[in-house]
Amino acid sequence: MTALPTPPSRTEQVFDAIIDDICTGRLTPGTPLRQEQLAERFNVSRQPVQQALLLLRNQGLVREFGRRGLEVAPLDREFVSHLYDLRELLDGYAARLAAERRTDAWLKDAAEVVRSGERAFAESAFARMISADVEFHRTVVEAAGNPLLTESTGVMWRNVQRVMGEVLLQGGSPAWVWEDHAAILEAIEAGDPVRAEYLARRHAAHGEQLILDAMGPAPEA
Repeated sequence: MTALPTPPSRTEQVFDAIIDDICTGRLTPGTPLRQEQLAERFNVSRQPVQQALLLLRNQGLVREFGRRGLEVAPLDREFVSHLYDLRELLDGYAARLAAERRTDAWLKDAAEVVRSGERAFAESAFARMISADVEFHRTVVEAAGNPLLTESTGVMWRNVQRVMGEVLLQGGSPAWVWEDHAAILEAIEAGDPVRAEYLARRHAAHGEQLILDAMGPAPEA
């Protein structure tokens, strides 16, 4: 008999809800996070809120301020550069493995993800653009077939999703993002691991520059 999946705990539910608020801009950088207010909002006790905030702090999405307080962590250029250095390595490795291990069923699903992203871009659908972008890269990681890679990219993509949200809120997403996805998928479908890795790494590097440009000029030393 197949066991039923374990439903998410209260802590996981609160964690996911706060993540969603941060990534969609409902909780902006510098917003204080009060346990009492969050517990009332989500209709839970303070314990799952406290545990969720601890996880968020460990992942760098919130930070301490004042006396025992927490706030949504601000984005800075150094953080973005560190994040995208890691993304370039992991995305490139995932694309290489995906090109070696992809299946016909996976290719069909991945092509639909790319098409959904292109439709969202054409319709300027903000939330769907972010969702489709993240889903494409997660799909590539799944095709790589390395469970440790999947786990390692989890925290990274939480932060990437948030950064992407900030960029789209300020000016939208250029067409090359979706063109890159199609090119990466084409290389994977062709079974070309070298080109797939190159394109994935180049895509991440372009993404970093897009975000840094959206954040404005670097402060003078």
